[in-house]
Amino acid sequence: MIDSINQNLPFLLDRGLLRDLILSVLLIVLMLTLRAGMRKAILHRDDFSLETKRRWLVTLRNVILGLTVLGAILIWGQEIQTFAVSLVAVAAAFVLATKEVILCMLGSVYRTSSRLYELGDRIEIAGIKGQVIDVNLISTTLIESSRAENHKGTVGRGIKIPNSMLFTNPVYNETMMGHFAIQTIHIHIERSADWEMAETILLECGRNTIAEYAKDLVDHAKEIASDYIIDTPLQEPRVRIILDDIDTIGLQLQLPAPLGLRAKIEQRILRQFLREFSPSESV
Repeated sequence: MIDSINQNLPFLLDRGLLRDLILSVLLIVLMLTLRAGMRKAILHRDDFSLETKRRWLVTLRNVILGLTVLGAILIWGQEIQTFAVSLVAVAAAFVLATKEVILCMLGSVYRTSSRLYELGDRIEIAGIKGQVIDVNLISTTLIESSRAENHKGTVGRGIKIPNSMLFTNPVYNETMMGHFAIQTIHIHIERSADWEMAETILLECGRNTIAEYAKDLVDHAKEIASDYIIDTPLQEPRVRIILDDIDTIGLQLQLPAPLGLRAKIEQRILRQFLREFSPSESV
């Protein structure tokens, strides 16, 4: 007989579990008996009105239910504690296993709530520049900027970045202030060269370029000044002189340029400058 029980119901050999089951059954029987007896006593009270009897019966039901739950917690307290510890361990393991995914989702919430960028914006994050073409809970997809840079080959590639990077890297949004940005073109000439002529040529190149989209630039400046309550953005080209190098003079032409056309504008200005300024005098 013992062997049969051991094979078919091995959990019965756990005295603690068997004791808790017996106590639970006794508790339920006791509560049901107590409820039935008190319910019968209340219903047989002739001095109670129907409203009073109904109120007492509802109170009795709630009290019996509360005592039953409390008794069950006391009886199964150790098992509940063990289950809770196991549940916490499982939850901790789940969080560790999905930490990066959770961070990506939180990054998506952060991007949406702070309005970091939207579809079509041109952004830079962790040295990656491009236009946003897709955003989801996990990642952001960029088309790499076509702007050519030194020591950089292929551009125009699709790049997926995890949204978790938003917590650890600053995001530069070039389109947050509209569809124009300040373009800086760097040129170096020898110290003995005519820097005033070079400055004049650069300014003329900048003015000719801005004239092509002057109306749009004026409208953009008014919109930015109104929406963000800031001074009117740069609308005329200007040249800064840099003397960091002992052998050359650095000239920085700054002008507003439409996003997406900056590389073309830079190349056109550089070619025009080289045609009008003697190549033998520039570096």
